[in-house]
Amino acid sequence: MDRAKVGLVFRQLRKSRGMSQEVLSGLAGIDRSHYSKIELGQCGLSLETMLKIAYALDKKPHEVMEAIEKALEA
Repeated sequence: MDRAKVGLVFRQLRKSRGMSQEVLSGLAGIDRSHYSKIELGQCGLSLETMLKIAYALDKKPHEVMEAIEKALEA
C-alpha cells in the first residue's frame, strides 16, 4: 500500500473539514505527532486508528476507505 497516498487522503479530508492536525488528533484521541506521520506517509495505521480518524472527521469508515481506494487506483 502506498502510505503517501493514504496520508494525502487523510490530509485532504481534514482540510475539507477546516481542521488543524491538532484538533483532529484531539478528537480522534491520538497523539498529534503520530497523526502527522500518518499524513506524511511515514507510518501505517491500524484499523482502530483509521476508525478513530474517520469518526473524528464525521465520516463513515466506508467513506474513508472509498476515498483511499480511489487514491490508490490513480
